[in-house]
Amino acid sequence: MRIRSLLEGDLPLVRRWMRDTPEAPAWSDDDLARIVNAPTAGERRIRRGWVAEEVSQPAMAGFVVANALSIPSAPAECELEFVFVATQARGQGIGRTLVRAVLEWATDLGAEEIRLELRASNIRALRLYQQCGFTMAGNRPRYYPGYYLDPPEDAVLMRCRIGHGHGDAPV
Repeated sequence: MRIRSLLEGDLPLVRRWMRDTPEAPAWSDDDLARIVNAPTAGERRIRRGWVAEEVSQPAMAGFVVANALSIPSAPAECELEFVFVATQARGQGIGRTLVRAVLEWATDLGAEEIRLELRASNIRALRLYQQCGFTMAGNRPRYYPGYYLDPPEDAVLMRCRIGHGHGDAPV
């Protein structure tokens, strides 16, 4: 498995995956384009995306998106926005590898922690994030709208401390 930057040519598949995944964020084409375009000089909000693909047959198995607010002379504020692994590729450690790529990026930016939020019912993702060193940081009651007849759902807030030579984070 290899991790590489998300490219413009990957966006049609990413759009399809997101359209077919009810819990995926509703990002516009412009939102997705901003992930693959390099930030302009002096831009403080940075969004990046990475793809996991098989080395032997370059086919995308999943992707991850993160963002950072980077202000000179201050630690970057990072958020893991979305991780997706194709159904047929789940259970192979791809999600963990994608999360680790984001943790490395946040470390390179000088972040002290990275945050995320997820639906309380997403137990599979909760376990993944815990395996990657994230801990519970709070919740937002009734944050996500319900699907069809389902009631609104809480958001679980998580964070992962990033060590800079102190050995206090599982990066």
